[in-house]
Formats: sequence, C-alpha cells, structure tokens
Amino acid sequence: MKHLELSEDERRTLREMGVFHPHARTRMRAQGILRLSQGLTLQKTADEFGVHLNSVEQWRQRWNKLGLAGLYEGRHTGRPRKWTPQQQQALGALAHSEGGSVGALLREIAQCRDHAPISESTAKRYLKEMNFTYKRYRYGLKKSEIRWRSSAPE
Repeated sequence: MKHLELSEDERRTLREMGVFHPHARTRMRAQGILRLSQGLTLQKTADEFGVHLNSVEQWRQRWNKLGLAGLYEGRHTGRPRKWTPQQQQALGALAHSEGGSVGALLREIAQCRDHAPISESTAKRYLKEMNFTYKRYRYGLKKSEIRWRSSAPE
C-alpha cells in the first residue's frame, strides 16, 4: 500500500476537521486519512474506526482523487414527496380558512379532494414549511395573517 503524503496545511486542516466538523462521518473520514498518513494500514484503520476495509479504501481513493472535497458525503435524495406543491398549498389554504387540528384538516381534504393519503406528521411538516405554528395548550393551528401573507405565492 502506498503511504499518504500530506502537507503541513493538510494535516492541520484534517486535525481541525476531525475535531470540529459538525458531521460525525466527515470527522471520522478526516481522522482516518490522518491515520493512514501516519503509516497505519487499511485494515488497522478500519478496525480502529469500526468500519469495513473497503470503506477506508474508498476514503483513500476519494482523498487522492478529490482532496478535501472527497471527505464530504454526497446528496441523499430520499423518497419523493407524496403531494405536489399545489396540493400542499391547498392544505395551507384550508388551514388558513378553517383552522382546527391537523386531523380535522386531513379528514376534510379526504372527503372533498383527490389527494394521496398522508400521515398527520407529514401534514404538520408541510404546514410548518408554510410557516404555520401550533399553540401548545391547544392542538389547533394559530391563525396568523402576517405569516400567511408572507408565505403565499403571488
């Protein structure tokens, strides 16, 4: 295996990333590259961090190819949303006009519209993205004219 040669600036940056970076996986990769540069084998590094040998090899290859940018994770897209933006806006309009609990809003939408069923937590997330808030002592939506007007498309 080739020994990784790092400049003093790279060592300092990796040390700081290994301690202060907000994402744990990026901290682990930075520490792993440092350990490889200190002469540890791939297997010893994998054992130290509790990951598979192939993971450490990928870290090394990405470091050689991309440098510091190779330590970051790619984008995680996840599952597409169940409702289109227009359906979400319809929920927001109903919440603004009717108010009430999220369960009541979902029942209202289920009766009169052709929407895919979603959970209450998903509906709450959609409403939160539209700047709706909840009162803690009542599980109903707070009607706020200022917030609704600032988030509504024109």
